[in-house]
Amino acid sequence: MNVDKYNALELLKETGSRFIYPLKMGGEINEDLFNGLLSVAEELTRVFKSDELVPKKILSELYLLSVGIDCENYHHKNDLLDSMSRKIMHCFNLIIAGESVDDIKPKGPRII
Repeated sequence: MNVDKYNALELLKETGSRFIYPLKMGGEINEDLFNGLLSVAEELTRVFKSDELVPKKILSELYLLSVGIDCENYHHKNDLLDSMSRKIMHCFNLIIAGESVDDIKPKGPRII
């Protein structure tokens, strides 16, 4: 999926709707649709990593998707939904911090 700044919001809304509507309407948890949504969210962290300004609509959409999944989990009490919500919120936090999912995480203290 080719995500850039110009189609990012549209792709996020489209993949988010495909996953969230069946969940809200019938409690259907489709992992394949979620993986598509997560790949778009992770790609957004790469696209906006070095940007000083990030569109509020994109941040809002990510936040609302995470909260929407979390609200459904209130009824289902499902560990998978909890994990999904946290992954989307993690992407939201990475964009805010100016980081991406590809950044190397330190495994221990630096030795100089």
